Amino acid sequence: MSTIEDHNPPSSGSISKKRRRQTSEVWNHFDSLPDGKRATCKYCSKSLCATSKMGTSHLKRHIETCKKLQGDTSQTPFIGSEKEKYERELEDARVLLKMKTEQIAILEKELNKAKVNAVTRIRTVQEAEQQKPQMEQHQKEEEANEQVEEVQEELAAESAAVDSMETTDQIEATVEGNLNDEYFDVASLREYDRIVNMTFASENEAFHFFNEYAKREGFSVRRSSTKKDRLHNTIKFREFCCSRQGLREKKYLEMPDRKRPATPISRCDCPVKLCIKLDPKTNRWWVQNFINDHNHDLTAPDCTPFLRSHCSINESQKCEISSMKASGIRNCQILEYAALCSGGYENRGFQEKNLYNYTLGHEQSTMLADDADSVLRYFKEREESDPDFFLKYDTKDGCLNRLFWADGQSVVDYAYFGDLVIFDSTYKLNRYNMVVVPFLGCNHHRSTIIFACGIVSCENNETYRWLLEAFLQAMYQKHPESVLTDGDHAMGKAIKSVFKGTAHRICSWHMDRNAQKYIHDPAVLQKFKELLSGICSREEFEKKWISFAQIVSQRVLSRQWLKRTYKCRESWAAAFVNKKMFLGMSSTQRSEGLNADLHSHIKSKMSLGMAVQKFERRLTHKRTKEAELDCKSFQKEPVLQTHCPDLEKSAAINYTPRVFRIVRDEIKMAAGLVVNETLSSSMPLRYIKAFIVLIQEANYLPCIFIRNIITRFISLTN
Repeated sequence: MSTIEDHNPPSSGSISKKRRRQTSEVWNHFDSLPDGKRATCKYCSKSLCATSKMGTSHLKRHIETCKKLQGDTSQTPFIGSEKEKYERELEDARVLLKMKTEQIAILEKELNKAKVNAVTRIRTVQEAEQQKPQMEQHQKEEEANEQVEEVQEELAAESAAVDSMETTDQIEATVEGNLNDEYFDVASLREYDRIVNMTFASENEAFHFFNEYAKREGFSVRRSSTKKDRLHNTIKFREFCCSRQGLREKKYLEMPDRKRPATPISRCDCPVKLCIKLDPKTNRWWVQNFINDHNHDLTAPDCTPFLRSHCSINESQKCEISSMKASGIRNCQILEYAALCSGGYENRGFQEKNLYNYTLGHEQSTMLADDADSVLRYFKEREESDPDFFLKYDTKDGCLNRLFWADGQSVVDYAYFGDLVIFDSTYKLNRYNMVVVPFLGCNHHRSTIIFACGIVSCENNETYRWLLEAFLQAMYQKHPESVLTDGDHAMGKAIKSVFKGTAHRICSWHMDRNAQKYIHDPAVLQKFKELLSGICSREEFEKKWISFAQIVSQRVLSRQWLKRTYKCRESWAAAFVNKKMFLGMSSTQRSEGLNADLHSHIKSKMSLGMAVQKFERRLTHKRTKEAELDCKSFQKEPVLQTHCPDLEKSAAINYTPRVFRIVRDEIKMAAGLVVNETLSSSMPLRYIKAFIVLIQEANYLPCIFIRNIITRFISLTN
């Protein structure tokens, strides 16, 4: 059987060219199937027989029919605007269908949720209906029990009254005898009658009244037994008693393996008590029973403030004490202040033990279990309020290992006063074994200024490199001109690698203290101090060091110290650092002063969060003092004292009062020089031929321009 390929126009001349063209046009409207026996119409996708026996006439008729029904798309195309319109409508219909589908899904969820809620409500109502009879029965039983208790109490009171009843004559005789007795206290009887008829708005009000009454009488009180309403789980009965009520149990008296001495016995089964009961109708407490018959001696008025219920800290005192502790005031000072305000130690209301217990509990309550997270949360809040706040920290094994921070004001201060940076690592928080490393400087008032602060858990080269890199990152990569440290070896290596080109000086006080460990001869120690602070050339220093080393190098340990000290001589000897800018400072006394200030406010056992907040308060305090000094310098002018008033006035305008006093001393020194030669010229002029003044760096501020100004001043005045 022939296939669809058999109908391809043959190459023979039996069929004309026109016939072949028509046949080809017919087959252009069909697609052949894989079996080769059938063809698919491109218009209606209908499958037709395509063998040679059938020919192409039926295929041609089929094509004409499809064209009549559907139209030839090549001849009748859609108009562009109509096509776009239909496509938009189709897209809108799809979007609408999607929205409706989503709405249906949401409604189904809400319906299911409503069904669940309805079922839950139905079950709750059913359970309540089932429990209602039980609750009513329980309430009835409670009311019956209360009535039985009240009847029993009334019967007991009546029987006690009957047992103790006296005849009328005996009562009258007793009353008449008591009235004639000079020791009979009628006021106490009236006081008793007043108390038993009192009502109170709350249980605390009743306790406060009974405690004040006990303070006046000379005994201490405490809260005792209670009774609760089982239905509402509320207290309906309360008993207050004398603090000496009851007896100590025998098992606490007979303890053969006691490790510490027994506490002295204070209880003697005193019967004094005040019983109050809640009236459910008026919701007020009334006195049910009051017994005021002690079996012990009452306390003298001057000893009453030491009783337990009369030496407590009230709420206003707690707020005041918390504020004082936050300001760094000690407990002994708080006690003195409270006694001064209350008019005496006996009137302050609490004792030393109460204060220590409260402050200790308050500090422990503020120490959060997750202390590091609380610190980071605090700094995150600072970042939100201060856009220039810089924070960097590092964790190790889930613990805070390194912490560094600097606020926006510190960054501004460093931009103005960041020529010299002082820092050491001598202050530690023993609670976490962490070291506080403050970055300090000197401002225009020559006061200590804080640039940043770091807290680290270990002191090594890597840690100090991390701190210094964080410091540069916070200060926009501005390097200081010079650095003054306490001589830590790891710190020195980190400074050389991070602060390249920065002059490094080791604290002279630390160098002197280390020398005293190896040099015990005062004369030899004095020679080292001359090497430490004496100004000379480097060649002279080398000669002096050789003679000094020959004396000290007799011991092995001293030789090792000599090698270490000589190796870092460029960081401590005045012969090497005298021409570098250290603002007249040779020791880290500013850092030591800050450590002393922190020690008075930050205790070594404080939590990290509290220590950080205390540090922030000290930073705020220093900035307030700086603002105060700024105000005074603008509002006041110094009194001129030298023989060069114009020069002195110029210095007073350009310098702060603290720096001006140093400059004025320089002017006084220069004004004391003698003019030993005068040269004549066309205009009267006198000047100083030789002007050599040696300024000790640790005592005076270098003023390079003084020589030129003084020369010019002399020329103007002569």
